[in-house]
Amino acid sequence: MASPARILTKCAVVTAALALAGLTSTSAQAQENTAAAAYVNLTVLDVHGAPIYAQPVSSSKKYRTDKYKTVERIECSTTKTASGARWFRIYDSQPTAWVYSGHFESLVHPPKECF
Repeated sequence: MASPARILTKCAVVTAALALAGLTSTSAQAQENTAAAAYVNLTVLDVHGAPIYAQPVSSSKKYRTDKYKTVERIECSTTKTASGARWFRIYDSQPTAWVYSGHFESLVHPPKECF
């Protein structure tokens, strides 16, 4: 029968090997948390839709209007505009696109700041 010290040593070696291979649950959770932090899903609640703009100001070029109940992936937000209103930058949009936060539900914790 193996001694407790020898069993613990073998367990430590196996755990280290799994960690190096990236197979531990902690590693997987960290990767999920990093991916989850990249954007927040928000649904358009304005029945008239949500106009998507080139800059965080409604006088900039309008790309399109997303319909009611469209899910947008929001990367970050800013209130550093002339009006001080909160705008959301759409995740992974080329070219960069912005949408006014008033077209979505009010959030207790808005997405991270862009600038």
